[in-house]
Amino acid sequence: MTDFKQLLTAFERFAYGQSLHTAFVDMLDWMLLPFKLHNDSASQRTSLEAYRGHKKADKLVQLIKLIGDLSENFSDPLGELFMQAISNGHNGQYFTPEPICDMMSAITIGALEDGQTVCDPACGSGRMLLAAAKLNRHAKFYGADLDITCCKMALVNMLLNSLTGEIAHMNTLSNEFYTGYKVNTTLVAGYHQPYFMEFSKPENSYIWLKPLKAKEAFDKPFVPVKSSVVINGVQGSLF
Repeated sequence: MTDFKQLLTAFERFAYGQSLHTAFVDMLDWMLLPFKLHNDSASQRTSLEAYRGHKKADKLVQLIKLIGDLSENFSDPLGELFMQAISNGHNGQYFTPEPICDMMSAITIGALEDGQTVCDPACGSGRMLLAAAKLNRHAKFYGADLDITCCKMALVNMLLNSLTGEIAHMNTLSNEFYTGYKVNTTLVAGYHQPYFMEFSKPENSYIWLKPLKAKEAFDKPFVPVKSSVVINGVQGSLF
């Protein structure tokens, strides 16, 4: 059975000769490469050939296999690897423990129907979305984060579990949008094959807050609405 120590060891071998952070981002980019939807088959084929030609392809394949094994039951080995190998000693990012995510999901969401939406505006590696998926994987999942590395982790987690929705690289507080990733599946040989589409226009995002339309100016005098109920109150006196 695969355990996390195996993943940590495999990652350190993959990262040999690079900084751990650089190797981690490189791993995420190469993991996402086969899932990206291109505009034509030639671009798709070129992308897959580049993936197969990675100089550390054997170590990369081993890493992906270990991550896939550890991702069963909506777990988050990527987030755990990031915390133990990357964020300690750097920017000190720590994600909510998975059991706490499960508890918060059960308390705040409860029952989740097919097609209902779940949004985490500071999703990190996507743990809260994964916890919600345990309630119903056929819901729509939306996450946003200011850290692009976190967005890529959440995106990989969505793809590994064939979830649908969107991950947005944006500042949720200021509503400043950078990049979005729509996640969906398509039926291939009886299997739901996950894929993502990258976009840059915020208008295409379901998470980005669109500007409110200006209210139309009044062109007629305001007419008060009379109540249909007769009021028979008596005015009181303060003295």
